[in-house]
Amino acid sequence: MFKQLLSVLVLATLSLPLWGQHARRVLVEEFTQASCPPCAAQNPAFNRTLASRDSLVTAIKYQVWWPGYDPMYFQTASDVNPRVAYYEVTGVPNAYQNGKTEIPSPGSYSANQIDEAYNEGTPVAMTVTHTFNAAFDSVLVKVTVASDDALEGNLRLRVAVTESEINFTAAPGTNGEREFFQVMRKMLPDAEGTETGTFKAGETKTYEFAWKMRNFYDLNQIEVAAWLQDDDTKEAWQSAVSKPNTTFPGGNFARVTLSATSGFRLTCDPSTVPSFTLKNLGTTPLTELKGTYSLDGSAPEPFTWTGSINPNLTTNVVLSAVQFTDPGFHTIDISVKETNQGPITNQVESAGTIRVNSMFEIAQLPIKNDFETEDFPSKGWGLRNEVAGDGWSVSSRASGFGRSTKSLTNNYFDIPNGKTTEFYIPRLDFTGVGSAKLSFSHAYARYDGTTNDRLRVYASSTCNTGWATLFDKAGTALATAPDKTTRFVPTATQWKANEIDLTSYAGKDNVLVRFSATSAYGNDLYLDDINISSVSGTFTALDLKTAVLAPNPAREMSELSFELAKAETIMLQVFDQSGRLMHSKNLGDLPAGAHVTPLDASVLTAGAYRVVLQGKEGTATLQWLVAR
Repeated sequence: MFKQLLSVLVLATLSLPLWGQHARRVLVEEFTQASCPPCAAQNPAFNRTLASRDSLVTAIKYQVWWPGYDPMYFQTASDVNPRVAYYEVTGVPNAYQNGKTEIPSPGSYSANQIDEAYNEGTPVAMTVTHTFNAAFDSVLVKVTVASDDALEGNLRLRVAVTESEINFTAAPGTNGEREFFQVMRKMLPDAEGTETGTFKAGETKTYEFAWKMRNFYDLNQIEVAAWLQDDDTKEAWQSAVSKPNTTFPGGNFARVTLSATSGFRLTCDPSTVPSFTLKNLGTTPLTELKGTYSLDGSAPEPFTWTGSINPNLTTNVVLSAVQFTDPGFHTIDISVKETNQGPITNQVESAGTIRVNSMFEIAQLPIKNDFETEDFPSKGWGLRNEVAGDGWSVSSRASGFGRSTKSLTNNYFDIPNGKTTEFYIPRLDFTGVGSAKLSFSHAYARYDGTTNDRLRVYASSTCNTGWATLFDKAGTALATAPDKTTRFVPTATQWKANEIDLTSYAGKDNVLVRFSATSAYGNDLYLDDINISSVSGTFTALDLKTAVLAPNPAREMSELSFELAKAETIMLQVFDQSGRLMHSKNLGDLPAGAHVTPLDASVLTAGAYRVVLQGKEGTATLQWLVAR
C-alpha cells in the first residue's frame, strides 16, 4: 500500500511543469463587428462568461471592417488590421484564448474553459499600471515582466489601451448592439509590440509607454491590457490588466455636430469660414468652451467660445476663416477640449471634420488623368469619401484595358449600403470651345443579383448649383463582367469605354464635373483614362440652306430634313433640357444638297429637346418637342 502511494506521489510530481508556478491570467482576444448579425447573437452570452471570470481574464475586442459599418473600426484600423492578419481571421465573431486556442463560437465559450486555462501555470509574472499626465490628455503606462526560469523564443510585449465599456444611445451599426466591452482603442507603440528578447531565470524587465488619448467615448473608461506573446507559436505566456482608475474632473459635457452641409463643403473661393453646431449634453448651462481647429493636419489653432446654452439646446459656433494655398481637397479638424466645468470626457462626440473641396483655380482644356504618376486627389481635384478609409483611391490591381498599371477604384465591396463617395475634376474654362467631350473607361461586376451599385456623372456651370445628370448607370447596366462574390479585379477585356458630350457647356468659364458613386454593398468599381478634350474655336453656324423638323411636336417619329450648302462631315446629337446626351448618330461624310434622317420620339419622355447638327466648321441647333 505504501509503495503504491509513493508511486502515485512521484508520478504527480513529475507531471508538474519544471518552471515556477504562477496562475496564467487568460488572454481572450475577440474579433467582432457592429453590423454583424452573428456577433449580436453570440456576444451577450460571451460577455456574461467573461464578466463571471473578470478577475481571471484579460479581454480585448477588435472591431473589424466587415460585414458592414462600424465607427470603432475606423478609429482603430491601423492596429486592428495587423491583428486580423496575425491570426488569419476570415469571419466574425471569432476569438482566441492565450493566442493558441481558437474559439470559433464565442457564444458557447464557458467559464470552465477559463478556469482550466488559468490553472495551466506559467513561469512568467506580469503587472501593468496606468496613470494620467497633469493635463489629463495622455495616458502613461508601466509594465513589468519577470520570469522565474529561463525563457526563450520570439518574445514580444504587447500593450493595448482599451475602453472598458461603451454605451451607445442608438446602435452604431446595423445588428442592434449598443453595448461594447474592452474595445481596443490603441496598441502601444503599435500592433507589432515591443521585442523583449529572452529572459534569464529570475530576470525582471520594465517598460514604459505614453500615448496622447484620442477617439474615446468616455475617458473614465480607460483601461490597459498587456501580454507577453511568442510570435513563433502565438502562445501568450502571461497577461495583466489595469482597470479604470480615474474620474476626470468636471461633469458638463458638450457635443460637436456637423450637418451634411457643413460636414462637406464645395466652394469656388480660396477660403472658407468653418462653423459647427454645439450641443450641451450636461445638466447645467454651458457658458464657456475651449477647443482647437487645424487645416490639413497643421498645428492646431486655439479658439474660445462664450455664451450660454441650457441643457439639451444647441448653438452655432463660427470660427475664423481659413485660407487655402492649393485648390482641391482639404480637411478642417475641430476638437472641443474643455468647458466651464472641466475637460471633455467624450472625445468622439466632441470632435469633427469638415471636408472642403476648394475649386478656386480654373484649368484649361484638355485635362487628363490616367492615375499612373500622381497621388489622388492630385492638385485641383476634389474628393468626398463619406466613410473614412473607404471610397475613391488609386489602386494597382488593374488598369483600363490592361494598358498600364494603375486605375481609380471605388471599393463598393466594403462601403455600407446607401453611402455615397464623390470626386471632382478641376474647375474648367470652356471659353472659346466649339465642342467638348468627356471620355473615361470603367470596369464593374455586381456581387450578386441584389447589389446594384450606382455610378453617376454630373456637370454644373455655376459652381455648386444646377447640377445636370450626364451619366447614370447601376447594376447590370453598369456591369462589364459577370457577378462575383469575391472582390472583383477586372481583366484587360472587362472594361468599357464611355463618351459624354459636353458641347452644351461651350462658352462657359466655370464648368465643374463630378463622379458620384453610391454603394449597394456590392463589388468594386474601377475608372481609368479620364479625359476632357475640345475642338478650339468659337461656335459658328453650320452652312445650311434649310433645316426642318416635322412633325414637331411629335409623339412617335419625326424627320429632320436639311440641305447642306457644301460637303460636310455631320454628327447628329439630341440633348435634353439638362444637357444630357440622349441620342447620337454619325451621319458621316455628306455631299452638298438635301438630306433626311429619322428621329425616334417614342423612346423619350415628354418635353423639350435640342437637336444638334455638328460639322467640322460649325453647328446648327433646332428645338424638338415630344408630346404624350
